[in-house]
Amino acid sequence: METANIFGPIKNLMDEVETRFHKELKPSTNSLADLIVHIGKYRGKRLRPALVLLAGKAVGDIAPQHIDIAVVVEMVHTATLVHDDIIDEASMRRHVESVNSKWGREISILFGDYLFSRGFTILSALDSQVATLLLSQTVNIMSEGELIQLQRRYDIGLSENDYFDIIERKTASLCAASCRLGATFAGANRKVADMLSTYGLKIGIAFQIVDDCLDVMGTEEEIGKSLNSDIQKGKLTLPLIRLVNQLPKNKLESARELIFQHDVKETKNAIIELLTKHDAVEYAFNTAKNIIKQAQDEIAPLPDSRYKTALIELADFIVTRRE
Repeated sequence: METANIFGPIKNLMDEVETRFHKELKPSTNSLADLIVHIGKYRGKRLRPALVLLAGKAVGDIAPQHIDIAVVVEMVHTATLVHDDIIDEASMRRHVESVNSKWGREISILFGDYLFSRGFTILSALDSQVATLLLSQTVNIMSEGELIQLQRRYDIGLSENDYFDIIERKTASLCAASCRLGATFAGANRKVADMLSTYGLKIGIAFQIVDDCLDVMGTEEEIGKSLNSDIQKGKLTLPLIRLVNQLPKNKLESARELIFQHDVKETKNAIIELLTKHDAVEYAFNTAKNIIKQAQDEIAPLPDSRYKTALIELADFIVTRRE
């Protein structure tokens, strides 16, 4: 099932978010026009805005603030993509040239900052301490996750717990915040908001695990972005951590040299062969599936509705997607 079908119950709301997103990014000067048009081509699945809206509809009614928050979380997410492509030196994002590749490092850094500032300008107009505090904290947490990951590059001793801590911060925290805000602004009590926040955290973790699997096993034509960036930048992800944990100690140094060789194209087949031999990617996918089941169990107490069904289907989609 595609996200268009899953998001069917909130299609009109998602259309409203999309229109508002582009309206808010309309440049005040022609010098930014090309950048704004280009970032419009980055359109992804809009997972985080959908989480805001589905969480809200699953527990109550949608308020005007839901649209504002959905736009803000997508702007924050887009800003992180622009900055990630600088760090990873990625040339492609969602089947188009990355901002970094097209305009260079300096403009990309400032444009990412511009996206953050536009998002928080919208947020400030809500006059909500809850939303402002939570999203400010979330951006801090995401930045911490990215910093920790960069500090642990080329670290063959990175554990699974270390990895989960990193991806909870850099990816899953924004999904959790999206669900919590969606529920809170729909009038949910603390217990229900916690429930949906945990659901968001878990599908965010699973999403990143699948992304990491696709980075080593997918093709750029299918995925639509530069691949093998994790290996090239010395980042150990779950499939690679599993591989390292399966190897005897006397094989670790040779594995490290193989994994972190700069000429990834020449070594990719050898890495894939090792990953396959030790069922490392299958292990990672199965881990993601187990976490998705936990996410679905978390929202089981919610009253049945097409919005709850959409949240359950969205969780299933996370581990079946191929892009």
